[in-house]
Amino acid sequence: MSDTLLSFDELKEMTGFKTAPRICGWLDANRIAYLKSGRGRPLVSRAVLRVALGEMPVSGSALQAERSINFKKLADAVRR
Repeated sequence: MSDTLLSFDELKEMTGFKTAPRICGWLDANRIAYLKSGRGRPLVSRAVLRVALGEMPVSGSALQAERSINFKKLADAVRR
């Protein structure tokens, strides 16, 4: 499990859908920002989800968390 990104299993559990297109549709409908991996799977930052759930304010710590993203881990996740 990544400290930065939700796993695909976590996304399936959160949305109730099993396929990437349906999960992306749910994320779009709920205005949760994500990127797509090379395989078309959504990549959702834990910090973005916390902001969407109202657990973290949009400014301050959320911005700091986004600035501290480990891009090597992100690149590794995209390659999977």
